[in-house]
Parts: sequence; structure tokens; C-alpha cells
Amino acid sequence: GTVEPVFGSLTQYYGLNKIPVLGIDGAHKTMLMAAIAFNIKKYMKCHPKKVAEMALHKAKNYLSDQLDRFIYLLEAEFVFSLG
Repeated sequence: GTVEPVFGSLTQYYGLNKIPVLGIDGAHKTMLMAAIAFNIKKYMKCHPKKVAEMALHKAKNYLSDQLDRFIYLLEAEFVFSLG
């Protein structure tokens, strides 16, 4: 019951009535990925602030980790060049 509208929208409005892959496994993966993207798009419309906050939090953590790694490499290179 709740899956039908998603697949109906994908086939009618997003052009997925013909899937450009071979085999049932490929078609299954394509439809699952399209359904996931469709549901994420719907979620983002309902909760834009929460999605933006999560994205900023993940970006901050990623950049912090990258900066720590960069500082570690610089310190290691500096110690290596002194020794």
C-alpha cells in the first residue's frame, strides 16, 4: 500500500517505465536507488532545517578530521627533515 505511490511516481513522472539495464538484478537495484532518492527528496522538503544541520555537522567532522591528518603529516615531515 505505501510502496505503490513511490513506484507510480517514478514510472509516470520520472521516466522509469523503461530501465536501461539488463537483468532483474540490475532493474531491482535501479528501482531501489530511485526509490531511496525519491524518499530522501520528500524528507528534505519536510525537514529542511534538520537535514541542513546534519549536513553541516558531518562536513564539520570531516574537515576537522582532514585538518588533524594534515597537521600530523606536517609534523611528521618536519621531524623527519630535522633528524
